[in-house]
Amino acid sequence: MASTVYDVTTFPASVSPYTDIGQVINEIMADIRTQQSGQTTRPGAVIYIPPGHYTLATTAVIDRSFITVKGSGHGFLSEAIRDDVDHSAWTETLPGSSHVQIANSNQVGFLVDKSGLPGTNGRLNSVVFQDFCIDGVSSSKPYTGANGNGKVGIKVQFDSDAVRVEGMGFVYLQEAVTIRNADAYSITNNFIGECGNGIRMISGSIVGKITNNYIVTPWGGHSIFIENVENCLIGGNSLLWGARIQFKGVDRAVITGNKLVSNFSGMIVQETTCHEHLISGNHFRRIFGDGGPAPQDDLFGMVHLNGNDNAVSSNFFSFSVPSGSIVPSGATPTVVLVKSGTRNFLSSNQLTSNVAVRHVVDASATSTKVLWSGSSSQLQDLGSGTALVATP
Repeated sequence: MASTVYDVTTFPASVSPYTDIGQVINEIMADIRTQQSGQTTRPGAVIYIPPGHYTLATTAVIDRSFITVKGSGHGFLSEAIRDDVDHSAWTETLPGSSHVQIANSNQVGFLVDKSGLPGTNGRLNSVVFQDFCIDGVSSSKPYTGANGNGKVGIKVQFDSDAVRVEGMGFVYLQEAVTIRNADAYSITNNFIGECGNGIRMISGSIVGKITNNYIVTPWGGHSIFIENVENCLIGGNSLLWGARIQFKGVDRAVITGNKLVSNFSGMIVQETTCHEHLISGNHFRRIFGDGGPAPQDDLFGMVHLNGNDNAVSSNFFSFSVPSGSIVPSGATPTVVLVKSGTRNFLSSNQLTSNVAVRHVVDASATSTKVLWSGSSSQLQDLGSGTALVATP
């Protein structure tokens, strides 16, 4: 095997990878630093995790560019299903393939950070996590706050370019993926379940994509949280039960082709002013289920807009909640709330519901256009200069 390809089961580490794979990876990283010490002689390396069950007792720190940590399959198994039914006769009851179990509470599994090393100028480039499972072992809903175990699957703490998280499995974690200041990031084809928060992009970034993920979260956190980002693409994801994409200071995002099923209102939320979002071709399904308390009531909106020049077009909204379960009692649920801003645009959206629903333009919103997205009775206009063309 090439000197730049490391197998955690054959590397001569001080501990067994089955006892502490984090320590083994840290010793591999020390070897990489020794072997690749020159500015122009750092091709990076692959750290391979073969199929097996590994305990991670020490945080694995990735502090060099061009490092790929990869296994041979995401190994995802929904532990919620295991916990809710009798599994004594099942063939398997744990995630499989390349399966890493975080041992300690309030621990990060994989930390991308070189701030503790000399010579920290520049960014970390092309760090990849691929095809293995990170398991928090146990937790209880909503997997955050007092019920959370404090475990984070992957945390990118240092500024980075082209970080990739692909084909991974995450289960029973307070945070599956948290990435700070990443440009040109790619988070795709992952399974995230029974986690308090799915994907968190924090501090800021420019250009990136979150695509084709399965994300199952309850009511306590977010499926996807993004702040201070320009030009992100969120597409082709399936978000379930507590489906929530929350934006804070995000401009020019494209949110398209997603399937969102939630027990709660607020499936796409612009927490602070966000401009020029295109929200198109998504399917929103609001149902009634267990869990709670709800983050917001049914007047908050399945989509909550707070900014300028946002377009909500060609989406399908389905509302199916017993009338006696609507909060506040007797209210007409809001589908899209234009909370503030100017020149927001709703066009060609389809509504289906078991009760009366409506779009709401708040008093602080101006110059809103609503075209072919509902009848005149399905619009509450409190704004200024709203233009309405009702669905024929």
